[in-house]
Amino acid sequence: MANNQRHQIEDVRGSGIYPATEPFAPRNAPLRSAAQLGHPERWRGPSLTAQTMEKAALLTARAIFGGYFLFSGVHHFLQRKTMSQYARAKGVLAPDVAVLGSGLMIAAGGAAILLGQKPKLGAGLITGFLLGVSPKMHAFWNESEPQQRMQELVNFTKNMALVGASLFVAAQPEPWPWRLSPRRSSQALMPLH
Repeated sequence: MANNQRHQIEDVRGSGIYPATEPFAPRNAPLRSAAQLGHPERWRGPSLTAQTMEKAALLTARAIFGGYFLFSGVHHFLQRKTMSQYARAKGVLAPDVAVLGSGLMIAAGGAAILLGQKPKLGAGLITGFLLGVSPKMHAFWNESEPQQRMQELVNFTKNMALVGASLFVAAQPEPWPWRLSPRRSSQALMPLH
């Protein structure tokens, strides 16, 4: 039995450990993994799983997509006068109210997505904004000048792509990983495993 134990070697592939005895094991020596030997998992190298990649993609997308709309909403408030004049030129009724209301919609929607708190509501606010604003502000079909028509077509189709992106957001199951928790501030960011 002692001879048999002497020839049991460890399966060291990826574990960072070496066989304890001879450099070559006999052909019939059983191989044992680090887990079978009771070695901690930390000896294994880091692995990139699909779940890790999905979480990283979701966090990155939240930062980009939510941050974009949060910034745009704040921009509506900071540049209210200029944006109201542009909205008035496009024929928007009550342009000051429209700029403030739409700024509030997209700022709240962007924050909801960025923080992971009520992201479906946030996606709904963004979708509503884009569907409401795009036909009025980027009505390329009403433009006769080719360059202006092309610019409005680009803006209109970009907004429709953003509608598609916000629908992807709405399709994500909740709760999201690393969402802001409304509970105590000591547990503000809640990871999901």
